[in-house]
Amino acid sequence: MEREVWAKAQEIFHQVVELPLDRQQAVLEELCGTDAPLRVHLGEMLEEDRRQNSMLDGDVASLAGVYLNGGEEDGHWRHAEQIGPYRIERMLGEGGMGVVYLAERTDIGGKVAIKLLRDAWVSPARRRRFALEQRTLAKLNHPAIARLYDADALKDGTPWFVMEYVDGLSLTEYWSMHRGSVEECLVLFREVCEAVLYAHGRAIIHRDLKPSNVLVTVEKKVKLLDFGIAKNLDEATNKQDATITGLRPMTPAYAAPEQQSGGAIGVFTDVYALGVLLYELLTGVLPFDETVEDHAEPRRPSSIVKQDRFSVTITRSQWADLNSLVLTAMRTEPEQRYASVEAMMRDVNAFLEKRPLEARADGGMYRLRKFIARHRVPLAYGTVTGLLLVGLIGFFTYRLRESRDEALKEAARTERIQQFTTNLFRGNEPSVGPADSLLVKTLLDRGRIEANSLSGDPGMQADMRQTLGNIYRGLGDLNQADVLLSASLKQRRTEQKLEPRKYAQNLIELGLVRMDEAKFGEAEQLVREGIDVSRGISSSAEEGARPVMANAMVALGSVLEAKGSYPDAAEVLSKALILQPRTESPNIDTAMNLRELANVHFYQGHYTVAESLNQQVLTMHRALYGEKHPEVAEDLNNLGAIQLELGNLNRAEAQYRQSLAITESWYGPQNPKVAEDLTSLGRTLIREKKYQDAKPVLERALNIQQTIHGHDHPTVASALNELGNMESVEEAYDQAEAHFREALEVWRKVYGNAHQFIGVGLSNLGSVYMGQKDYARAEEMYRQALKVFVDTVHEDHTNTGIAHLKLGRALLRQKRYADAETETLRGYQTLVKLVAPTNGFLKAGKLDLTQIYTGLNRKEDADRFRE
Repeated sequence: MEREVWAKAQEIFHQVVELPLDRQQAVLEELCGTDAPLRVHLGEMLEEDRRQNSMLDGDVASLAGVYLNGGEEDGHWRHAEQIGPYRIERMLGEGGMGVVYLAERTDIGGKVAIKLLRDAWVSPARRRRFALEQRTLAKLNHPAIARLYDADALKDGTPWFVMEYVDGLSLTEYWSMHRGSVEECLVLFREVCEAVLYAHGRAIIHRDLKPSNVLVTVEKKVKLLDFGIAKNLDEATNKQDATITGLRPMTPAYAAPEQQSGGAIGVFTDVYALGVLLYELLTGVLPFDETVEDHAEPRRPSSIVKQDRFSVTITRSQWADLNSLVLTAMRTEPEQRYASVEAMMRDVNAFLEKRPLEARADGGMYRLRKFIARHRVPLAYGTVTGLLLVGLIGFFTYRLRESRDEALKEAARTERIQQFTTNLFRGNEPSVGPADSLLVKTLLDRGRIEANSLSGDPGMQADMRQTLGNIYRGLGDLNQADVLLSASLKQRRTEQKLEPRKYAQNLIELGLVRMDEAKFGEAEQLVREGIDVSRGISSSAEEGARPVMANAMVALGSVLEAKGSYPDAAEVLSKALILQPRTESPNIDTAMNLRELANVHFYQGHYTVAESLNQQVLTMHRALYGEKHPEVAEDLNNLGAIQLELGNLNRAEAQYRQSLAITESWYGPQNPKVAEDLTSLGRTLIREKKYQDAKPVLERALNIQQTIHGHDHPTVASALNELGNMESVEEAYDQAEAHFREALEVWRKVYGNAHQFIGVGLSNLGSVYMGQKDYARAEEMYRQALKVFVDTVHEDHTNTGIAHLKLGRALLRQKRYADAETETLRGYQTLVKLVAPTNGFLKAGKLDLTQIYTGLNRKEDADRFRE
């Protein structure tokens, strides 16, 4: 089957397969039209999917069918020498679903691993699983996880994707060859945990953690492989993986009891497998052999370990901790295991830092021994045990008295705040409630004045100013937010050592205000200073310090994203996600972390990943706040932006209108959040050619943004840019050019020249010149825009593809057909992988290619794109 036919069949199949049976045939006939062979083929695919009894789900050894280049050779697939730009070198391995080859990219060099699906035409279920693995890898960007590079299909429709090639030893092989101390072993194991935790943060359960899927490179770096049977957390209880043949994809020696019995799975399933991995690292053997009954508890690692397993002898006390760590992870009942990988990592860190393990009983003597172990050198100078005990008693007495005094002080402050808040709502008269005209803004202004009178209690005054500053920021009054947060920060600098957490938070919050003001240099400086303070908190034993550091890193990721440093932002936000608390219920901080990460992926053109993350965040925010909250509105706005880029205009408009309705009802009509929603809606209405609807929407957005931010702000530039787009399609080119140049000037003042928005402005100016038939000048603008996009995002970004198409059209209008073919075909090939078939730029690219090939007298190629 030709690739185009296969792609069409795949697209239709996935549209139809989820429909009720009584609707499938009618929709199938509508989508296939007059193509009877395609309709028959799809009917067979759907029937096979319903049976779920494919050859691939049975005995792999009995498989027979169509192989690459036809047939088998020496028991393996006979492979092509070249797949796309990759030259095949040798087979790396094969399994029930696919085969993996080592290859080299011929154009730019570099070793890669290519995975192909066996007999793609046989099993829709296996195709879906293969596609799921590809989508899963696309979500993961972590140094300890092998990355996805490329994907496509062979001419016969066989799908393949390209992964990072990892040259290394399996985890257990590596440790057997490089034996060190138990501490070195746990540091290595912790790297594996961090990779798994990162995947869990993206709602992905690996389900097949074993030594062969964890490689260690020559640089001693861990790489996690093979997400072929990974599962989304939202679908974790789905048992469709178990076909009627009874096959469940897993490796029994490392599979949790619930996985082997077909029960519900979750993060606890990977926790169990990590426990088995650590057991094998510590002992050199697996916890069970074939004679052990199901659900039996494993023997303690200390009872079977060989003496030469480690370079340094492990003490009895250390073995007691290691036994607890491993066996807690491997409990038969999921609820008795560590609640998350993060919880298991806390005990790994506790062991390394000689602190008490959470998995062990909270005994006083146990904790005292740990205290002595951590402070062995200073305590060695105390030769009298009685003095040590007296000192400890005195220390704890002092700490109790200090804690009591702090509690009394905090209680007095709480009472004062309650009185302060009550007074705000009393109005001008000593009535029991506020007047009907008492608005939130009135209350805040009164609170600001009241806070100035609290000079007798500087700590409380700083607290109130910081709280009020954040509320003003939420309402869009950045001037008041800046004044209040600057004042509170000035107070906190004098007592930063006494209250470092509040000081760090104040730095970060003021940094975020500066980000909103488009002062990105100041914003980054403040947030990084907050991170330095937070790092000091996190290195202490203070409970809850990790979330402080996580939120500080999320703030930094937001600033880096705002200034256009997307790879750096992605790295920071991914690290922050590892530090977030792991709870079954939705968490506000985790949701914010995921949202910012989704935004970074969106700006990099990773729309599938961005949509998946945003949907998770939307679900979390609805559970936390209900349907009518500003956080829900922002999630809807983000999802609308993705649909707009994909070309799904109706869905984009609907989501923008939902977001606008929530935002306006919450904040009122004159708010920057409302203006952002209006700009997004106006952009969509232009694409839908609803110009009369778009103009008042965009003019209102521009008015709000200029009133709040002044002229030189990115949101003002966005509104100006959309007005220019509308005027350009209405052929009001002089007005459009003026607005585009004004927007470009603002963007350059804010970002400099190294930001993708500069490319947007240059590209739009090129469109004006195209409309004026000044094709040479348009070509110049498009070439400048293309360079900006390649430098600031990447070659396979939507904006880069559009720039190639626009440049190709400028060349086509100059009848430079050969040059036009290069640019237009490159842009078309980029977009076809990223956007929906209905996308306007994609349709325009087909039309241009038809004209280009007609001009080149290549009728067959012209007919292909015309059809």
